[in-house]
Parts: sequence; C-alpha cells; structure tokens
Amino acid sequence: MTATSQQAWQQRYDSAQAAYAADELDAAEQAARQALVQARAGQGQTQPFIASSLNVLALVRQRQGHADEAQQLLREALQISEQTLGPHANTALLAFNLGQVQEERGGERRHLALQSYRRALQIAEALPGDAAAAQLRQQALAALSRVHESLGEKEQARSYNQRLREGEAAIPDQLKALALLRHGRELQQQGQWQQAQVALEQSLQLHEREYGKDAVELVPVLTALGNLHHARGKHEQAVPLHQWAVRILRAREPDSRALAGHLSELGLWHGQRGELEQARAFFEQALALVRRQQEGHPSLAEADLVSSLAQLEGTQGRMEEAKLLHQQALAQYRRLEETPAALLGQARSLNYLAGFEHRRRRFAEAEPQFLQALALMERALGAEDAQLLPVLQNLEALYLSQGRVAQARPYQLRVQALESAQGQKHDEQSALAGPRPDDGP
Repeated sequence: MTATSQQAWQQRYDSAQAAYAADELDAAEQAARQALVQARAGQGQTQPFIASSLNVLALVRQRQGHADEAQQLLREALQISEQTLGPHANTALLAFNLGQVQEERGGERRHLALQSYRRALQIAEALPGDAAAAQLRQQALAALSRVHESLGEKEQARSYNQRLREGEAAIPDQLKALALLRHGRELQQQGQWQQAQVALEQSLQLHEREYGKDAVELVPVLTALGNLHHARGKHEQAVPLHQWAVRILRAREPDSRALAGHLSELGLWHGQRGELEQARAFFEQALALVRRQQEGHPSLAEADLVSSLAQLEGTQGRMEEAKLLHQQALAQYRRLEETPAALLGQARSLNYLAGFEHRRRRFAEAEPQFLQALALMERALGAEDAQLLPVLQNLEALYLSQGRVAQARPYQLRVQALESAQGQKHDEQSALAGPRPDDGP
C-alpha cells in the first residue's frame, strides 16, 4: 500500500473508531466500509489493513444487532491475521471478538465461543511483556469462566477464575481501566444495566486516578457512561458527564467528532427542558464543528443536527424557517446510504413537512409526503413498530379532515392495533419486572 493510500485508509479507519466510541453507529459503519474498500484496493501487503477494517466493521454490525454478519467478518479477519501476523496481539484480539459474538448468540454457539476464547488466551500467553496481550489474557480468562459457568461447568469456571485473580496484581491500572470500559459496554449490550454502570464507574475512577480529571483519555468512559444513563431514561445523570467531556475536548481536541456528539446531547437536553436558546447555541456549535470535519461530504450527524434545529424553530413558532431547515435535512438524508437511520431521518423530515402543509389545508401536497414517510419507516422498522404511530395517526387525521372515512379506516385500525400491543407489552413488563431497588426513585 502506498503512503498516500495508507494515509487515506488511516483517516477512514480512525473515523470509524471515533464514531464507534461515540456510539454513532451508522457513521461508524459507513467509515468502516470505506476503510475496507480502501484496504482491498491497495497494492502490496494490505492484509493487516483488511483485517483491521473487517474487525471494526464487525464490532459495529454486532452493536447494530447483526451477529451473523459480525461473525462472518471476524472469521475472515482472524484467518487473514493468523496467516500474515501469526501469534500477535491483533490476532488474539480478533479471536476474542469472535468469541464475544458467538457467546452473545447463545445456545450451542457457546461451545464455539469457548474455542475462540481459548485461542485468544493461547496467543496472549505466548506474548510475555506485551501490554495489550496482558489485558486480553485477563479478558479471555474472565470470558472462559463466565461461559463455563453458564454451561453449568463449575469446576472449569473456578479454575479460570483462580487464574484471573492470580494475574490481576500484575495488570497495570491503565489496562484494568480499559478492561472495565470494555466489560461495561458488553454488559450494557446484554441489558445488565446495574452491573454495566458499576464497571463503567470503576473504569472512570481508574482513568481519573491514572491520567487526571482533565485528560482526554477519560472521554470514551464519559461517553459510555452517558449513553448508559440515556438508555435507562436517566437523562439528568448523563448531563454532567457530557459537560465534563465538553470541557476536556474544548481544551484538548477542539475539532474532534466526539465534541460534536456531546454538544448535540446537551442541545437535546436543553430543548427538552424548554431552554430553547441554550439548545440552539449547542446545536449550532455542534453543526459548525461537524461541517468543518466533513468538508462538504454528507453525514448523518449533520443531517440530524439540521433536523434538530428545524424542530427548534417549529417549537418557537417560526414555521417558515422550520420548513426550510426540514427541506435541507431531507436533502441531506437522501444523499446518504440507505441505512435505517437515514431512512428514518427522511421519514421524520417528510412527516414534519407534510404536517406543515396539512395545517394549511393543502391536502394534495400533504398526502404523498405522509405516505412516503410511512413507506420509509416501514422499510427501516417493519410494519408493526410503535414508532410508526405518529405517521399513521397523521394519515388518519388527514383523511378524516376531508371526510374520506373509508380511506382513514385502515390507518385507524393499525393505530388501534399498535396502541393495544404497546399497552399489553408495557403491562407484561411491569408484571414481570417487579420492584427494582437498584434503579433508585
């Protein structure tokens, strides 16, 4: 690979990693696929670059819920790494990541996960003095203990646990902090919210003790912990973490993608509280930063921010300004690859634009936009997702306002079915969950 093509690959690979760390999965997928194309098109010894691209793409696809594809990508990456690098920390990492995907799929695949984790452990133990391998050794031991425990193989689990404890004293705090961050993310993916929070808070404490309160190394942990609080609906607890990350990044990496993400989250929080001018300031700062990064290329982050500003204008009654921004956002979403997030962005913009026409009783203009929004949402989510409700309700209202009762009826029935299913699901979850003292008040 030439120096120029390697630099181009590195930029795309770094973008994929940064977006993945910021939990911007669609942007991460796009950058990872571009990196993979760049690596495969290169000349000479490109195999390690291909393996690294496959790995980051697999991590993204796993987080997006595509475990089968992630496993296939990791198998290819591991085969390449074993052929070109042999016993190397990167090879051990790929074996470990493959084990994670196999473990997540559960059932008999847990036995495949054991094989992958043992391979990662074997390689890591063959690399004494390698810090990355030392971290992977501990992670592989913990994973092997966990899987054997889930299979009811208590003796094997205890054996690996013993080796894990014996090795902990030799692991530097830096590696422990990184291992806890990774473990916290894994636990969140598995829905083990409280355990994930404990791991991430421990990771944050170690990072702060090791690097200081204002170090950029803290940002991935602050991001992960903030995302966890949002996922649990505890937005107030996420805000100080976003503010902390913003202070660090403004001082250390003022042009980073992560800064734009944290500014956007603060804008959303202020908007939800009705603090519209503060929200506008954060959105505009984030948008300016994203536009500098993208250098004229379309991005989901930019389209989302324009959409957020459009909704803000609408909330403040500036409907013409809102309409113009929604049109801009729609055009940007349409320039992106047709990922679920981009399709939903298009649908959201069309729904707002159709609502604008509906309020002005321009039914002929509103109807095709509502219908197109519904079709896009169905492509992204399927026909039975509760997120379809606003568009279905808008179509029902559109036809009823014109006296077209027969055309409104199918949408009315779908609204009733989705609302009923949503209520039933809520009741079942409430009955099964019981009290959750770890959630707090």
